[in-house]
Amino acid sequence: MSDLWFDAEWLSLRRRADHQARDTLLNEEANYWLAQRGRANIVDLGAGHGNNAQYLIPWLGQAQHWRLVDHDSKLLAQAEKVLAPMAEEGHHIQSLVCDLNALNLEDIHQQWPIDLVTASALFDLASLSWLEALVEQVVEIQAAALWVLNVNGHWKIEGHKHPLDETIRQAFNAHQRRHKGLGDGSALGPMAVHEAMRLFKSLGYQVQTRTSVWTLLAGSAYTKAMGFRLINGWHQAACDMLPDQSDAFDVWFVDRQTALNQGQIGLEVGHTDLYAEPLAD
Repeated sequence: MSDLWFDAEWLSLRRRADHQARDTLLNEEANYWLAQRGRANIVDLGAGHGNNAQYLIPWLGQAQHWRLVDHDSKLLAQAEKVLAPMAEEGHHIQSLVCDLNALNLEDIHQQWPIDLVTASALFDLASLSWLEALVEQVVEIQAAALWVLNVNGHWKIEGHKHPLDETIRQAFNAHQRRHKGLGDGSALGPMAVHEAMRLFKSLGYQVQTRTSVWTLLAGSAYTKAMGFRLINGWHQAACDMLPDQSDAFDVWFVDRQTALNQGQIGLEVGHTDLYAEPLAD
């Protein structure tokens, strides 16, 4: 995937769409789980600049202790700034620079018991072996998991249609299955949330899922900004996967950006949120 999906500007831009899309029922489930335990020690994987924590803190009630985990120290420094007002309200925010390929939740848990492992827009990058190891670690420490905004492969362009839209979508989904550096082998892409659900259930967890869709309405300034980045990324991925069709994809790109700027199209991007916790004794 192009670096345009991971820079700080993109993470800031997507915050609004992320927060509007998320399903609140799963927040309530996580809040109830933490309330039963009487504490809220939360690990946020791939925390970036704090988007997930910023959204969740108001939902999770009691004083919370967050450990933000990411390989990028600059993004984590931004996260601490974004979350400073919440820290002033009594929530403890701590950063941990860590290569997620070397993550060991059990070591963290021994020093600082973990109640909830959360992550946003991360698992489509992971290989199956990495995801299996992570789920096993979560189950071993008997924490709950709230993994949100997992892309599920569904997106559509509303309004002005183009015959190459479906070809581009399929090429993009195939591109997401390329190796992304999180574990060995190909990334799970849109299948990640389904594999996570299967793995948790096989290890005795109860699992709930909800859809969380970015809905970007035609004509708004925000849709134009988000749409430019999305269409650009889809175009790049399609050209990588099907280079013999790149000329046609270039025409598609110009057509879609023109329609976007003229307010003729809106966008929907599908995600699936997952919440898992141990079965009650």
